[in-house]
Amino acid sequence: MLNIDPWNMVMIVINLLVLYAIFRKFLYKPVMNVIHQREELIQGQFDSAKKTQDDALALKADYEQKLDQANVKADQIILAARDQAKEEHENAILETQAKTDRMIEKAKADIEKEQKQAQQEVQGEIAKLALIAARKIIETGEAHDAEGSK
Repeated sequence: MLNIDPWNMVMIVINLLVLYAIFRKFLYKPVMNVIHQREELIQGQFDSAKKTQDDALALKADYEQKLDQANVKADQIILAARDQAKEEHENAILETQAKTDRMIEKAKADIEKEQKQAQQEVQGEIAKLALIAARKIIETGEAHDAEGSK
């Protein structure tokens, strides 16, 4: 049969209390300290990750803003280049038109000059022909007069 001894029970309770105190001092507190340190480390990593994510989002927003500004500036440059090209094209057309007008005026002046020169040459030729014709008429008239006086 089982014999229950009160001293034995007291000793078991004292042993349990001593074991509990030893476990609490040397096992429970260090384990809980390690768990708290791990929790703090994990929380620090979460905070660091959150900060890194916030920094990345800020950099992304800054990049997108700069990209938008670059696109606006590129559009402005393209518009300015188009305007400049249009202006240069119009200037080239006006310059070409002015050159064409000068060439036409020069051609008209050259034609007029050549017409006058041709007229003078024709008048000179007509004068020569008139002199030749007059000589022949005179020679024919003299020959005719010479025959009539014989």
